This record gives sequence, structure tokens and C-alpha cells, in this order.
Amino acid sequence: MTQAAGSVSVAPHVLNNLIALAVREVPGIARLGTSPRARSRLRGDGIALAIGADGVSADCYLIALPDTNLVDTGIAVQATVAAVIRELAGMVVREVNVYIQDVEAANA
Repeated sequence: MTQAAGSVSVAPHVLNNLIALAVREVPGIARLGTSPRARSRLRGDGIALAIGADGVSADCYLIALPDTNLVDTGIAVQATVAAVIRELAGMVVREVNVYIQDVEAANA
């Protein structure tokens, strides 16, 4: 493959969307939660990003399915988000924080 001159940029909202799509596919995740307001972060649908010279920090706010091992699910989300940032966007991962905000009620 030949390398072209120039640069490739990924818009922050595109990275946010890629992460949100990937997180929804992690087993045990019911849906994205609500990210709190933060001035220095890019927010959208349960994902808050901080993009700096030293890499990307992602905060993921999630609702889990019932009967889910929350620690294992959180670790799977961290691995998935890190892979998206690193492999799809070609960016450095600084940290991935996972916040399980609730567990969805089981249908009786």
C-alpha cells in the first residue's frame, strides 16, 4: 500500500458516534445512559470525550441488563472503546472510564 502525503482528521462527533455504536454491541449493555454536563468535554448519548495532545479520554455512562456481571461488562466496554479509538481513529488512548448508572428492570 502506498502512503499519501497529507493528513487525515476524524471529527470529534464521528469518534463519539463510533464509540457509541461499539458500546451498544457489548453483551450486557441495555443502552447508553446520560452523560453529565462538563465544559471541557465533548458529549453525546452517554459518551463524553476529552481530546488532547496526549490522547483521548472517554467517559462512558451506561445502563446494564439484569443478571449481568457489572465488572466484566465494564472491562469489556473499556477494551472495546480503547480498540475503537486506537484502531478505527488511529488515536492514542489516555483512559476509558465506565460508569454503570443503572440496571434495567427485568420484565416480569
